Amino acid sequence: MKYFYHTSLFLILSFFFSCLSHGKKQPNLIVYMIDDLGWNQISAKQATMGTHTGSFLTPNIEKIANKGLSFTHAYTQPSCAPSRAAMLSGQYPARVNNGVYIVGNLNRNKKPGITKEQAQFIGPKQRQDVASEAVTIAEALKKNGYNTAHIGKYHVGGHSGESTMPENQGFDINIGGYTQGHQPTCFAKKGKGGWQFTKLGRGDFDRFGDPYTESYVEKFHFSRSQVGKPKHVCDAIADAMEETVETLATKPEPFYLQLHAYAVHGPVQSRPDLEKAAQKNLNSKSSKKTHLAGFISGMDAVLGRLLDSLQDPNGDKDKSDSIAENTLIIFTSDNGGTHFENLPLRGIKGMFTEGGIRVPLIAYWPGVIPANTVSDRMVHGIDFYPSLLELAGNSWLPPVKKHPLDGESFAKFLLNPQSQEKRSPIFYLFPGYMDIRAQPCVVTIDEIDGKRYKLLYFYEADAWELYNLTDDIGEKTNLAKDMPDVSTSLSKKIQAWLSQKHPTWQPKFPISKKRGTPVLPRFL
Repeated sequence: MKYFYHTSLFLILSFFFSCLSHGKKQPNLIVYMIDDLGWNQISAKQATMGTHTGSFLTPNIEKIANKGLSFTHAYTQPSCAPSRAAMLSGQYPARVNNGVYIVGNLNRNKKPGITKEQAQFIGPKQRQDVASEAVTIAEALKKNGYNTAHIGKYHVGGHSGESTMPENQGFDINIGGYTQGHQPTCFAKKGKGGWQFTKLGRGDFDRFGDPYTESYVEKFHFSRSQVGKPKHVCDAIADAMEETVETLATKPEPFYLQLHAYAVHGPVQSRPDLEKAAQKNLNSKSSKKTHLAGFISGMDAVLGRLLDSLQDPNGDKDKSDSIAENTLIIFTSDNGGTHFENLPLRGIKGMFTEGGIRVPLIAYWPGVIPANTVSDRMVHGIDFYPSLLELAGNSWLPPVKKHPLDGESFAKFLLNPQSQEKRSPIFYLFPGYMDIRAQPCVVTIDEIDGKRYKLLYFYEADAWELYNLTDDIGEKTNLAKDMPDVSTSLSKKIQAWLSQKHPTWQPKFPISKKRGTPVLPRFL
């Protein structure tokens, strides 16, 4: 019976990917990425290993978790820009076509923490944009026959000129994608030219900024108290999404959509009716937490509208044009939470502790992905690129000499979540300073003898830390001295990773103040 099961599964997988490779029924691909959403700041128990507190209610995320696959050990970079650069390029920051290690620059020293005067090192120069020479995931998917669109926060284009803007990096449609890393305001305001989201990008969302009407609140089941009130940026993004899905659904080609929310980056401002609902759920008066809970509800509602749009792209209530069964949605966050605790994970956005780099990840594809399934396989943001390309059929791949991919595809795990095949180690190199949250370090996460470990080297202390993530999710006990064999083994893997030879592999290291030269870690 076991042989029959594995043989049948193999035949199904082979047939599925064979069809894709011949260009038949390529799926639409959507990545809905939230900004600064913590790993357990959702109410889907599968994705959070049952650790969510119930403070943040996300019924639509629960829905896709109940009907899809949750990855419990999904990782990304610890802050906005490097996470987006990694996903767009499929590469670690050490590649020349990526090169984004942090937002801004690598010398963001600040008290409390290690000041520039106290620091032993200087952070090297870095990029702020994915290089114009890069082959982005959008460009690769276009080569595979896809139409492409980006809506919302981009952050890694435009600093170095128009050549790095989304419309010049493979996106046919760009609504909101710009240099900007956050929304200055969450509500539209009336100006001389009409209703506007003040200073939000290039004004792409202003045409969606009119106040709520009776028909609008009735259509989307809002509280009538919102009639006449200023439009919230979450709803403006949803409006842009619906318009874009309708446009893309009419075309014969499949599409790739990046739907990148501004929520829940600060300023944390909830739509009033959603904050009132959060107050009731939390049994609390207006506070930072109730505003965050309402803001999270707002971004969850966008997901609900996305699901409805796939069922009825033109909104005429006739679902004969539904594209839901041929569309994969990947829901995730760009880094750990920053506005509220991430317990049981340690730390927040910007840190290399689990609270800074572990994020929710749910894949939903009705009729294809087994419902209510969970995988503890490690995934990193760089894995999206090869995974989506494989789902698109892999008829065209970026040239290895010009643009090698560091990510590993998780496409087959969507069909077989119980597969025991493990991912290679995940690595981090951070050669600079980010206020109190981060200092020069290298990190790896890998499995040894059935246990998942994280090894970190901190330059300033010239010291290693080792944590058993399987048994110590909160990283409370440093085992570096107690388990020297594990520490040494992982240290050698970091050394091999940093020492790889390829024209595009150019890692940047902290620069010694005394010698003025780059410094590698002191390997075990």
